[in-house]
Amino acid sequence: MFDLEKSIADWRKQMLAAGIKTPVPLEELEIHLREEIERQMKSGLEEREAFTSAVQKIGQARALKTEFKKAGIPVEMRSVKLVGIACGAVAGFFSLWILFVLLTVHEANLAERALGLVGITSIMLSWRYGYRFLPAISSWPARAAIEAACCLASVGGMVLFIKIIPYFLGQIPVGQILVSSLWTWAATAILGGMAYGLEKAARKANEQYV
Repeated sequence: MFDLEKSIADWRKQMLAAGIKTPVPLEELEIHLREEIERQMKSGLEEREAFTSAVQKIGQARALKTEFKKAGIPVEMRSVKLVGIACGAVAGFFSLWILFVLLTVHEANLAERALGLVGITSIMLSWRYGYRFLPAISSWPARAAIEAACCLASVGGMVLFIKIIPYFLGQIPVGQILVSSLWTWAATAILGGMAYGLEKAARKANEQYV
């Protein structure tokens, strides 16, 4: 006797074996499959025939995998991710440059230099391991919105810093200015890197799901 649920489960296994491992596309495909089966049955077909027809209409596993590869990450996601990486790279570069000045200028004391090193270390650790502490957001529109907000905050931090730093020159010690500058750029680098981190967190969650 034909078992529709078992057949759908076997179909899911074929999709996974073919390489369609991301939960969201696979769930969407199953929804479409079930809807198509329902339409076929309403037109008069038996469960077995409706299932076979629906599978043929949706497509075979290899063909679907090829289509997913062509589609890839939505353009919006790629753009946001690239902007985030660019912001993080620019901010990271300036942080390194300020650290170099901080370590070589005579006016900076040991504590200020140590704070500078901690700032750079924070950037590196956040980019390397930050995704482990970020939520795995499966919905790409929601993820894109959060990443875009991080990018805007990163750019905003850079602009704000450039505008206000002249007011502090000559008002506070050089070492403090350098430390404050480094940590400002470090914060913008970490924010920019969250676009990369959120993508990686989602990808790791998908791999664990499978």
